[in-house]
Amino acid sequence: MKHKALARAGLALLLVLVFLTACGQPKETRADIFNPNGIKVMPVRDSFGQMVNVPISPKRIAVTDQFAMDYLNALDAQVSLAAKPAGGSYTFPAYTEQEQKDSLTVIETADGSLDPSALSGSKPDMIFTDSNDRATYDALTKIAPTVYIDPTLDWRSELYMYSTFLDRDTAARQYMNAYQKDSNAAKSAIAPVIGSSTVAAVQMQDNAMQIYGSTQQGVGSVLYQDLALKAPIGIDTSAASTPVTIAQLQQMNPDYLFISSGVKDDTAEAWSKRMASTTDGAAWSGLKAVQDKHVYIVDASFFNDTPPAKTYAIETMQKLVTQ
Repeated sequence: MKHKALARAGLALLLVLVFLTACGQPKETRADIFNPNGIKVMPVRDSFGQMVNVPISPKRIAVTDQFAMDYLNALDAQVSLAAKPAGGSYTFPAYTEQEQKDSLTVIETADGSLDPSALSGSKPDMIFTDSNDRATYDALTKIAPTVYIDPTLDWRSELYMYSTFLDRDTAARQYMNAYQKDSNAAKSAIAPVIGSSTVAAVQMQDNAMQIYGSTQQGVGSVLYQDLALKAPIGIDTSAASTPVTIAQLQQMNPDYLFISSGVKDDTAEAWSKRMASTTDGAAWSGLKAVQDKHVYIVDASFFNDTPPAKTYAIETMQKLVTQ
C-alpha cells in the first residue's frame, strides 16, 4: 500500500511537471502534450458567453478589423485573412510590417465594409472579431468558429483573452513583460528631459481636436500611467478622449504637445504656419509648447489602443523628446 501511495504521488508530481513545462514553453503548446488522440477542437467561452469550439492548430486565421489583428500580432500568431484598406483615406498603422500588408487576403468590399462572401470563399479555420454587432457575429459563425473579444477590457486582459483561444498564454506574458521593460527604460530616458513639465496628446478627427486623458485607456494610459508623465490641469482623465478647442487647450497650456494633424509628412513648423492664418492663430502661438518648440507631430497610429500601438507610442515619444 505504501509503495502504491508513493507511485501515485510520483505520478501526480510528474503530471504537475508536465503541465508546468507546457505552460513555460512558447513553441510547445498544451495541445501538443495533452492531445495524444488527435482531438481537433478545444471549447473556450468568448465575451458573448458563447462556447466556441476552437481548432487546436488553426492554419488560416481571419480577423475583421485592424485592432483584432494587432492583438494577434502581439502574440506572434499568423493572420492570413484581414481587411486591406479598400478605399477612403485609411492606411495601415505605421507599425504594421510590410510583409504582412503584402500577404493579407482582401475580405473587404470597395466601400471598406466586410465582405462575408469573400471571407467564406477564403475558407478560414477561425475568425476573431471585436465588433459587438450580434447579427454580424451570427453570420460569421456560419462561416467558421468565431470568437468575439470585448474591446472595452483593459489591454492586458484583452491580450490574455486572445491568448486563451490560441493557447499562447506564454506569448502573452512575454509581451507584457517586454512592454513593462520598454516602458521603464523610456521613463528613465524621458524623465530627465521633461521632468515635472505637463504633457498632452491631441488628434485631429473630422476637423476637430480630440485630447486624450484617460489613465486607463488609449495613449493617455501610456502618458500618465506607464510613463508617469504629468497631465495638464483641466484635462478629463476619466475619458479616453474628449473634444477640445484651441481656447480650452490654451487654458490647459501643456509644456509638451504631441499632435496628429491628419496631414501626411506634416511638420510642427508647417502646422504652426497653417494655424497662424486662422482665427485661433494668436491663441495657438501663445501656447508654452509652441513657444518652447515642444510640439511634436505624430501619425494616427500613435493613438490606437492596442499592444503594438502602445509600444509604438512609447518608442516614438522617447525618440522625439530625447533626440
